[in-house]
Amino acid sequence: MAAAPLFDLKDRAYIVTGAGRGIGAELAAGLAEAGACVAVAGRTAADCEAVAAGIVKTGGRAIGVPFDARDEAQCAALIAETERAFGRLDGAVVNHGIGLHRDALDTTRDEFAGMLDGNLTSYFLMCRELGRRWVAAGKPGAIVLMSSNASFLAYDELAAYGVAKAGVDQLCRQLAAEWARYDIRVNAIGPGYMTASMKGIESIYDAPEVKARILPRIPAGRYGALRELLGATVYFLSDAAGYTTGQYLAIDGGYSLV
Repeated sequence: MAAAPLFDLKDRAYIVTGAGRGIGAELAAGLAEAGACVAVAGRTAADCEAVAAGIVKTGGRAIGVPFDARDEAQCAALIAETERAFGRLDGAVVNHGIGLHRDALDTTRDEFAGMLDGNLTSYFLMCRELGRRWVAAGKPGAIVLMSSNASFLAYDELAAYGVAKAGVDQLCRQLAAEWARYDIRVNAIGPGYMTASMKGIESIYDAPEVKARILPRIPAGRYGALRELLGATVYFLSDAAGYTTGQYLAIDGGYSLV
């Protein structure tokens, strides 16, 4: 029997968190187009159900699952529901998160803690539950963490967010090193300025005066389309990346190079 194509995701099952809108919704739809079954997960049930319904309408397989990644019991329940629906779970895109634009001098303790909780601790909890499930079952798995080039570049008013994303990068490396023996791979993608932003900062980067400052600093000369994150995601989840773990891939039009 011939080996399956390296980038083939047909009939595999994946969770995408933060998938009710933006990057997560785009990646969920893209994975379904690639033949995968997708659990569309996020905090707003109506949004998740709408994205899943759109996938099903075009011939894909998807379920919408509302959950809060800050709650470890809900992370475990999401995994169990996905396995019940599709009979397997091959990987996950951990993509949820919130943004905060605030000067460090004005950032409160609660705001800083909220950034860590929503953008880092919740990533750890989701990954830990995935790891526990796969190790207990003796099965391999692949995780893609959505980071940001704010994890290693300093931006005005992103101290709390940047620190949280720097933690995501180290979480990627740490889990990759610990779990490689179980055939569980963990990699990260770092988007730059994209055509849609996360909840909490949706309108900031679309303001004409802000774009006028940002675009000249992007070698590609434009914001990235959400679809341009799909290829790297498919690669990291597929057998093509079977010997790739603990890596960070910037997808930012060259912004982090200059």
